[in-house]
Amino acid sequence: MADYRPIIGISGSHSIGEHQLFLRENYMESVLRAGGLPVLLPHFSDEATARVMASRLDGLLLAGGGDVRPSRYGEETLPACGEPDDQRDVFELLMIREALRLNMPIFGVCRGIQILVVAMGGTLYQDIESQLGIEKLRHSQEPPYGEPVHTVRFAQDGLFARVTGAQEMRTNSMHHQSIKQPGEHLVVEGVSEDGIIEAVRAKDDDGIFAVQFHPEYLSDHSEQAARLFGHLVARAREYAQR
Repeated sequence: MADYRPIIGISGSHSIGEHQLFLRENYMESVLRAGGLPVLLPHFSDEATARVMASRLDGLLLAGGGDVRPSRYGEETLPACGEPDDQRDVFELLMIREALRLNMPIFGVCRGIQILVVAMGGTLYQDIESQLGIEKLRHSQEPPYGEPVHTVRFAQDGLFARVTGAQEMRTNSMHHQSIKQPGEHLVVEGVSEDGIIEAVRAKDDDGIFAVQFHPEYLSDHSEQAARLFGHLVARAREYAQR
């Protein structure tokens, strides 16, 4: 199955008012370049559908988007928190739980790292400016989004250093929330200069990993970013073989 192209289900954004699901093309293109077949997943809210959907997939990609509702990690909503999308929260938590049950590879990007952390028992900062005193523009850059604006340092001999082939990576940044506590099932492997957690992986499975930055904007001109999608596809191919 060396030439098998694994099916990667992608959870995209949801326009509540317009009743639309959407996804930036660069997610699709990044998966295609890595050798996978990307599929935009519909949102639903029942476990039976999650089981059927997961049985058709080889990997799960959690894309960027809006804020997770704070009550899902045991906190009251602060004024600086953005508008949550309950439909997306419910759907992604269902799919993450099912993917974890199946030992399916998971790759989270931006919001994706946040919902993965919440699903695995961690917590978030609702707004890094008001809670940490970090100026919002330091992590919410203006276009072009394919230009890196800060450095992420990876743990020595960790998954991200091994996959990217580097101890440091210049990345972009588009978020106002971040990880507070990753929980007992995730290991922190990457941080920015100001201490924001930028990369995590599961303690017992290097096919479950996530980043706070947006490699989909970088993967067409950054080998390091492209290798992150390559790792997802490689693990998904192994999963399909199992």
